[in-house]
Amino acid sequence: MLGIRVSVGVRQFLFLMTGIFVLCGAAQAQRANGSITGKLIDQNGAVITLLEATITLKDTQTGETQTAVVKESGEYSLAGLKAGTYDLNIPIACCMYRSYEQKTITLQAGEKKKIDLNVGWGINLGTIGDDPGQLSMDMRKRAGEIKGPAPRTAEGKVDFSGIWYNVPAPLGGQQARVPMQPWALEMQEQLRKINSQGPAVYCLPQSAIPTDLPFPYKVVQTKDLMVHLVEFTTPGYRQVFLDGRPHPPSEEWNPAWLGHSVGHYDGDTLVIESVGFNEITPGFGVHTEQLKITERWTRPDRGHLEVEITATDPGAWTGEYKRKLSAGLVPDEEILEFVCPENNLDALHNGQPWRGRP
Repeated sequence: MLGIRVSVGVRQFLFLMTGIFVLCGAAQAQRANGSITGKLIDQNGAVITLLEATITLKDTQTGETQTAVVKESGEYSLAGLKAGTYDLNIPIACCMYRSYEQKTITLQAGEKKKIDLNVGWGINLGTIGDDPGQLSMDMRKRAGEIKGPAPRTAEGKVDFSGIWYNVPAPLGGQQARVPMQPWALEMQEQLRKINSQGPAVYCLPQSAIPTDLPFPYKVVQTKDLMVHLVEFTTPGYRQVFLDGRPHPPSEEWNPAWLGHSVGHYDGDTLVIESVGFNEITPGFGVHTEQLKITERWTRPDRGHLEVEITATDPGAWTGEYKRKLSAGLVPDEEILEFVCPENNLDALHNGQPWRGRP
């Protein structure tokens, strides 16, 4: 009897010690993990607040990544980091600040490192009120959380009417991701060297479709027609015909900056097909008049819009180009008047006109 009691006691003792060792090991492992924290600082030495951005930290040895959203206060925190060397990257959308990158950050076991990130000005050189990305965040924040089902037309179709603003996407590399044929890639490189500024400087359209521009847009929808109004671009509108008409024959259509758009419903998704573009309309890199762009619009609820873009061009590309956009409803806002040529002196200082082809 005594032997049995001793055995049970020994087992309990061993079980207890094992638990202690496990806890100690876990605590030791936790102590071995480090962290990187800090703030985003602008070139005036002020903390950058209310910026929508995500930090990515990559382990240079394993390739593993960790992300953290920058707080509205401008602070960030990356915790649970093992000892090693990391590359840090912050893709930032247009236009107040530049994307940030810092390589070879060394972290010792258990080290808690504080690094304030000095972010440079973007293309607007820090001009307040001249940042579409910041404006998007401000407008969507004012709108707040908009609940409820997506509205429908008298015919029972999802109605996309309203004023929308896209959630900003990081700049850089869009044209490089288009799967171009060798001759188109070579031409794209030539254009990169020629075009120090974009077509907007010369009051020209900025994209083949206005959906992917970083400006607010208003959708006015009827049974047979959708009108798409966009701020801060030329011509500032497009028509999407919903009456079942086909695209005009190519021999009768004069290739245009925004092409020709028709739409139809696939369930609750509005499918917009656009063709008939000229060869120099921007936004999709080097292309031919065979460029075709398909947008699939879905409105999962009253306050949100999702757009999936697929573009093809067998004349210049080797495959499809895809992109997804998200937008928020900003019902209390309105599209402002935009007149491009008025006192526009940028073109005079540029010295080299924008070119759609070398």
